[in-house]
Amino acid sequence: MTAAEQRFEELLRQGRADRSLQDAGPPLDVHAERHHHDREIRGEYLARRLVESLEEPGWRPFARRSGGQQQVIAIEDAVVTGTLDLRATDLPYLLEFVRCRFEHAPDLRQANIAGLVLWRCRFPGINARNLNTSNDTVLRSCTSIGGIVDLADARLGGSLLLNDSELRNPGHRAIYADRLSVSGALLGLRLQVSGEIRIPGAKVGGNVTFSGAALRNRGRYALNANGIQIGGSFRCDVDPLTRTPFTVAGLLFLPSAHIAGDLRLRDAILEPGVAPPRRGESQYDDPTSTLVADRGDIRGDVQIDQGFRSGGTIRMVSAQIGGDLRMSGAHIDLSWSRSAKASVEQPLRAVHLDGTEILGNLEATRVDLRGQVRVVDVRVHGSFQLNRAKLTGPRTDVLQASRIVVGSNLDCRDADVVGSVQLQGAQIGANVDLRSAHLIKPAWHRHRMAYKSSVDLRAARIARDLVCASGSRPFLAEGEVQLRRAEIGRQANFWGCRLGDGSSRNAINAFGLVAQELTLVPGAAPQGRIMLRQAQCELLADNSALWEASGGVDVEDFTYDSFTETIELTDRAAVLERLSWLRANSAGRYQPGPYDQLARVFRANGNEEHAVTVLIEKQRRRYQAIAAASRPMFRLPVRLWSFLQLITVSYGFRPLRALIWLMLLTAAGTTWFSYHPLTPINSEDHPVWNPFLYTVDQLMPIVNLGHDLMWQAHGNSQWITVVLIASGWILATTVAAGITRGLRREL
Repeated sequence: MTAAEQRFEELLRQGRADRSLQDAGPPLDVHAERHHHDREIRGEYLARRLVESLEEPGWRPFARRSGGQQQVIAIEDAVVTGTLDLRATDLPYLLEFVRCRFEHAPDLRQANIAGLVLWRCRFPGINARNLNTSNDTVLRSCTSIGGIVDLADARLGGSLLLNDSELRNPGHRAIYADRLSVSGALLGLRLQVSGEIRIPGAKVGGNVTFSGAALRNRGRYALNANGIQIGGSFRCDVDPLTRTPFTVAGLLFLPSAHIAGDLRLRDAILEPGVAPPRRGESQYDDPTSTLVADRGDIRGDVQIDQGFRSGGTIRMVSAQIGGDLRMSGAHIDLSWSRSAKASVEQPLRAVHLDGTEILGNLEATRVDLRGQVRVVDVRVHGSFQLNRAKLTGPRTDVLQASRIVVGSNLDCRDADVVGSVQLQGAQIGANVDLRSAHLIKPAWHRHRMAYKSSVDLRAARIARDLVCASGSRPFLAEGEVQLRRAEIGRQANFWGCRLGDGSSRNAINAFGLVAQELTLVPGAAPQGRIMLRQAQCELLADNSALWEASGGVDVEDFTYDSFTETIELTDRAAVLERLSWLRANSAGRYQPGPYDQLARVFRANGNEEHAVTVLIEKQRRRYQAIAAASRPMFRLPVRLWSFLQLITVSYGFRPLRALIWLMLLTAAGTTWFSYHPLTPINSEDHPVWNPFLYTVDQLMPIVNLGHDLMWQAHGNSQWITVVLIASGWILATTVAAGITRGLRREL
């Protein structure tokens, strides 16, 4: 019997086994290669004495600790040789080992004990499968090297404490605790693990806390908690005492987790610890993930914000989050994993949230994400905040958010986006605010061999405003702003923006857009076409820079009711300026629709004179088009006819001008014939010469006063008569056309 065993026997006889076995010597260094023989206690002896103590009638050798309710056996500064085999034993004691070293893994399988405390101990793992305790299980400041802490199917009545411990089993399982049941909390503050922590199906009544812990299992699962059920929060953040962040090299695997509180990874550092994916791997696998929480049910907040850092994908597909998803200040970088060319062909994801429902807000202000953000079919009941964010994925869809549903605002102010933003079919309950955002290097469509849109809002529904305006800096989109068939409840605002770089055909594609107010006031001429075909709005604001777009402005079937800034009745210069815009935009083509639309707006606002000016310009452009399409021999007559209608009655839109021309021609003809009287055809009738009535009779093609048949013209008077007859017919037909147009407008 060793000296340590003799001291233990003495304490048993004295009923003081809860006291230390330590002698007057120094504390045991559990990591030292050598130790004194007197420190040894055989595991077989210790297990036998604990079991035999239950068989000795009337023997109560164990004192109670002050304030405690359990009998305690405390062993300090001992080296336990052999195996401490307490398998399937039922002991009403709390076993406490302080600064003890176990040469072999203690065997506590199927044991039923009051509690277990290991403090500053060293052991090659623990076999505690199906262990049952009624109090806390403590492995504090312990070291396990080369073995597994096996707690599979264990039922721990109190909490499980792993604070300040170091568990080393590289490439293998360090903790194996499938279906572990802990009534209290699972605490691993400042825990150091080299190997896998495996706790799938575990049930923890309180919090699971790994604050300040460091988990290392590069290329494998660092923490496998598939289907874990946590009654409190899951905390993997900064240690409150040492301010040490939680760090991981490997994968946090939490699919189907049920967490009643928060999932906190604030200030955590997650390293993927895997090789870059190979060509041909599934695009849905996210091979560089650092956190997987698919199908999770998290009743509180998910906090991966502030100083959070990750070198792999944060994946939470089809999850349910009862509070906010907070990512503010997070930095996720996957640029290390692939070349720029490979990233374009098959981009890796920084964040993958497909099908997730967030009952609160998605806060991602000031994030720096280098990789794709995929949030397809996500439902956010609150707001989606990306203000001052940096999203980097050159020539890729850096934000893939098709069919996203946001209950409030989607804000992306002052953001720097390298890549394309895809929001097709999005439903936004309030505003989409891209004020002062810069969107450069849009995605490359390898099948169409063309660039995609910088921001794609096709078929989106925005309840209030779309803001792509200047703020602290101009809104910039190098690629197309796609608004095809979008519905905007109030205003689409493009004030002071800079659109296009010439790489895409369109700067804005608003085909079929519906909005109450459309503000198209760019700060510089867009590089590309402005597509407004079949768009509808009530108020329109534009400027000369818009109409100077390098690809023109397609306004075919574009309808609007009024201008934001009213054009006064006396402001003819504004009307002429708009006509010059339409003329320059048509590039020689005849497009009646824009003129008709502009005239309707002026007429609806009571500016009939401005409407007539527009329609006159429309007819002038019409005859120019007819002349251009005619055979060369007919071009001059068409142009002449157009010129005559223009200077006489303005294509019939100003019929009162015909009266002025009639009066002038009547005065001219009367004057001429007064000095050049005509010869009567039949002098025997003795007709009375009246130059005024003769002139009027020639000018009136329908009414016959009889004077044209009584007199015969010769010389120049004959040509004057021809001019009067032709002028009369021209004036009559143009007046008739003007009356017809007027009646048609009234109808």
